[in-house]
Amino acid sequence: MQSSIATSTDNTTAEAAFERECIALFSDYLHVLGVPKSIGAIYGLLFASPEPLCFTQIVEKLGISKGSVSQGLAFLRQSGAVKELQVLNDRREFFEPELGLRRLASGLIREKIEPLARDGRSSLLGLKRALAMASPAQSKFQLARVRQLETWHRQLRLVIPAVQAVLAISRK
Repeated sequence: MQSSIATSTDNTTAEAAFERECIALFSDYLHVLGVPKSIGAIYGLLFASPEPLCFTQIVEKLGISKGSVSQGLAFLRQSGAVKELQVLNDRREFFEPELGLRRLASGLIREKIEPLARDGRSSLLGLKRALAMASPAQSKFQLARVRQLETWHRQLRLVIPAVQAVLAISRK
């Protein structure tokens, strides 16, 4: 599947084709996990680049706003998906992708899945409050659904540390 984010490079070169495919691939992969396509595009561009890229190069190559690139890089840095580099005699920050799958998975768990598990508690409380206002006919059905969500929430809270432990053990 092709990404709607275009590159400014010559589309006829093998390098540009490789870049486009990486951008599309990571845009789609991360989008499935609830990450904006622009963030996947940034990671894909960095993944395809043989050299670290600076902020301006990313903006120019992807043709997306500075704000989107800024937010995307912030997310990628926070999740450990990109590394910041300093280039000698250049004041700009450069970025390259983290290539370790364990680190990428750990970062996505920390940035996307753990907050979902934390926020799930307050959502469940809201559902229980709404349940109190339901008619008896609705109440039985809704109570069953809330109980199912509570089960899923408990399971998610058990799975997250287990996955993190597996990732940590695999790293050693």
